[in-house]
Amino acid sequence: MKFHDAHCHISRKSFLKEFDISTSMKEWSKMGLEYVIGVSTKLSDSIKIVEMQNSYKEIIPGIGIHPWSAKKPLTEELKSQFLNLTKLCNVLVIGEIGLDHHFIKDEERYPHQVETFNFFLELAEKNKYPVNIHLKGAEKEGAEILGSYDLPSNCVLIHWYSGPEDVLKEFIDRGYFFSINPSILSGSPHIQVLKEVPYERILTESDGDVKYLINGDKTIGSPGIIPETLKKIGVMKKNTVDEVAYQLQANLRNYLNKL
Repeated sequence: MKFHDAHCHISRKSFLKEFDISTSMKEWSKMGLEYVIGVSTKLSDSIKIVEMQNSYKEIIPGIGIHPWSAKKPLTEELKSQFLNLTKLCNVLVIGEIGLDHHFIKDEERYPHQVETFNFFLELAEKNKYPVNIHLKGAEKEGAEILGSYDLPSNCVLIHWYSGPEDVLKEFIDRGYFFSINPSILSGSPHIQVLKEVPYERILTESDGDVKYLINGDKTIGSPGIIPETLKKIGVMKKNTVDEVAYQLQANLRNYLNKL
């Protein structure tokens, strides 16, 4: 059984403190890990993940600035550094990018989030890169911005969606992908997204190193807990775990549009 992790902060310092990456990648690969999209929150993460792709064939780099990190206007130098990173990757995802008005209450930062979001969406539009999107408390604003770009619908992934039902339906109608994470193992409302999203538009993610409460124990998110997530998806979609894995790997190739 092959599986993927479509959203993992594998280059983050806190993740690397929890896992010996060389040992863990070997273990996850033996379990069936084919690809992990290493998303970034800032320039340093982006540089690190681009470096890591050279050591691990399973890693697909994701570069970008998370809305939590969008605290000031973008400089031309910063833009140039990100553009240079794109030249070092054969397969590339733009992310984690988006808007967050839920955890970020300082409204003075919202224009910086929008500017940053637009910069990376323009980069994705121009180069046909898949995007990995974070929207929290700003789903409608995010939907409007996403709709203003000529992005192939199969190259848009909404990570851990938890917003309004009407925006969820709009995104489903547009044909976007949604990543499902291990929170469904503990009865999270995220299960509702799994129920509503078409099978052909589901991917899996760990959002490592987020911690999940699974069977009463706190578990650190990593590619290693994706197989359990696949089993739960199989129960919900009334398929065997092998059938789920096969479908979701086809979905990943559709999303990446290159593999």
